[in-house]
Amino acid sequence: MIKFETHLHVSESSACAHENGKTIARGCKNAGYGGVVVTDHFFNGNCTIRRDHSGSWSERVRLFARGYENTKREGDKIGLDVYFGFEYNYGGSEFLIYNFDIDKILAYPKMMTDSIEEVFTRIRGEGGFIIHAHPFRQASYIHRPGRVFPNHTDSVEVSNSSHWDWNPDFDRQAEEYASQHNLCKVGGSDAHATDHLKGGIAFSRRPASLEDMINMIKAGEHIVIGENNTQ
Repeated sequence: MIKFETHLHVSESSACAHENGKTIARGCKNAGYGGVVVTDHFFNGNCTIRRDHSGSWSERVRLFARGYENTKREGDKIGLDVYFGFEYNYGGSEFLIYNFDIDKILAYPKMMTDSIEEVFTRIRGEGGFIIHAHPFRQASYIHRPGRVFPNHTDSVEVSNSSHWDWNPDFDRQAEEYASQHNLCKVGGSDAHATDHLKGGIAFSRRPASLEDMINMIKAGEHIVIGENNTQ
């Protein structure tokens, strides 16, 4: 099985991450992952580029991309597939956005002011894939735990390895919610350092691209790596 990390933060762009893209890329490779999606916190989350950061939208987006770019550069050297994503925050509810690249972000400066429904409609309308990350986590920064958007999202993170020693019930509720609404199920480490790498998903063949990976998830051609299934 080919392991992929689906939920990864690096210090160039996520203020809460402890290691840079180069270091984490090596850590992923050493941990047996075949690929990763870098999902740094966007401007409305715990991002190194603050909402009030001076500079144009274009300049801010280019700065934000550094974490992914550094991870990708190292991944290309060591044989680790690295794809771009980001984590979008709505009052503490967080969503992993795939297949909505830098150029699409550059063309959408209203992403920070449109309603959440408008943002999700545009992202999905342009081929994006939206994963609701840890929807039932309870923490001080989450304004409304359990707030869900089944009609505007594609998938649910049903196994977040940070929950395994914290509160496994968060994942149990996510699993039930995904099943109830027939949403794709994924797992992720929510890694902020190399020693956080425990979760993710696995495939019987290596995805050829991020779009191929999404299609494989939609088709159920993957397994979720959970606490008792670390492949």
